[in-house]
Amino acid sequence: MDSSEAELYRSPADHSALGLSGDCLVSAEGRRFPIENGVPNLLWPPELSEIEARTKSEYDRVAEQIYDAALNWQFAALHEDEEQVRELMVNMLDPGPGARILEVGCGTGRDSFRLARRLDASGELFLQDLSPGMVHTCVKRMTEYGREMHFKCRLHYSISNATYLPFPSDFFDAVFHFGGFNEFSDAKKTGEEFARVVKPGGTVLFGDESVGPWLRDVEFGKIVTANNPLFAHKLPLESIPACARDVNVRWIMANCFYVITFKKGDGPPPLDIDLVHQGWRGGSMRSRYYGVMEGVTPEAKELARQAAARSGVSVHEWLDRLVRTQAGQDLAAKRREP
Repeated sequence: MDSSEAELYRSPADHSALGLSGDCLVSAEGRRFPIENGVPNLLWPPELSEIEARTKSEYDRVAEQIYDAALNWQFAALHEDEEQVRELMVNMLDPGPGARILEVGCGTGRDSFRLARRLDASGELFLQDLSPGMVHTCVKRMTEYGREMHFKCRLHYSISNATYLPFPSDFFDAVFHFGGFNEFSDAKKTGEEFARVVKPGGTVLFGDESVGPWLRDVEFGKIVTANNPLFAHKLPLESIPACARDVNVRWIMANCFYVITFKKGDGPPPLDIDLVHQGWRGGSMRSRYYGVMEGVTPEAKELARQAAARSGVSVHEWLDRLVRTQAGQDLAAKRREP
């Protein structure tokens, strides 16, 4: 790794810049992240959660052979064509040839080479995983794939925690993740982190096991869930960040896996909260949310409605005027007291 590549990364602790110092990336605060066989290890926090620690250990154990054999079995058992399924997801991401893409959880590279072959010489593919074993296996596999497919894009590898990504904000054109979301200890924060690192207007795609709700209570759903409890996970809609636009959800692979895509917007969708409602109630979204007061009796409510109608104004306008007038009188009287 040279200094120009080191500049692509940020401290996962606070997103500050990193500098190259020997065989480490170093933050201004002195945090040191080792570079292992050319791959920076940017795992954070120093003590992983119980879920992440267990996941890392398991993936390190199966990286070389067991993981790929398990995936081969999965596609065969569900009568699915792996090439079609993975190409479908890449098509959903729809990367431009010069895009900068982050694959979170690259595994052994089964999606990675499909992403890489869509990019041209101006494109960049960043391949990340929690497991050092997976990343180094991916490096090996992508080197082998590259000899055959002659990738044109630049490839960057890193070891890190998906919930603490070591990249600048608004950095990628797209983020792709398939097959590990159920094992993130803080799925909501991870979804927000995906959105943080993608540019405004960029695309995020993530998916994992979750039997479609219509199949959960039939024999099919019970069988696959008994075989692998991860299929019992429910669709993590609460993990979609508030800035998401154009959100789409679909099930793939015999309706046993979900895929969620969204575009990054600028915060929550825009609202004109001061636009006045037409009708007898009147008011606006602002007044109905921020102006809620203690309730009145049904009889008082009806009297207010009748009085407002006779005055030719909405109930909101009538009440607002009444409260302001009476409050002003009471406060003025209080000030005049000796």
